[in-house]
Amino acid sequence: MSRVGYTIFHVSQQRTQAIEILILAAVLSSGVIYSSRKQKISFRYTVGWLTLFGFMALGGLAVPKIDNIADLLEVSPAAFIAGISFFLLLALCVQLSISISGLQRQLRKVNEDLALQKKSINDLRDSQ
Repeated sequence: MSRVGYTIFHVSQQRTQAIEILILAAVLSSGVIYSSRKQKISFRYTVGWLTLFGFMALGGLAVPKIDNIADLLEVSPAAFIAGISFFLLLALCVQLSISISGLQRQLRKVNEDLALQKKSINDLRDSQ
């Protein structure tokens, strides 16, 4: 008896893709939650990443419904979900860039204020 192609369960390709996407979303989410608990990422970014992975998990559950849209676009459902996740990730990266730019502005302002205070202190010392 040949066991090539033998499986215990008969699972459709759509269900297999959905399970794979759900497992990946769960693993990535648990990594983000772990990093958040260790305070390596702030709550705001934790929410952003978990939102991304939540959409990814919902996409995994909706593979049968997404299959029709993916067929219209002539891509696989997994590629369609990956594309949506990619754009969400891109939006998250833009948001992070905006936050970093704001922090750089704040840091520059603090450095300028510190330099002015040091100059004032030095001027007071020199005048005495």
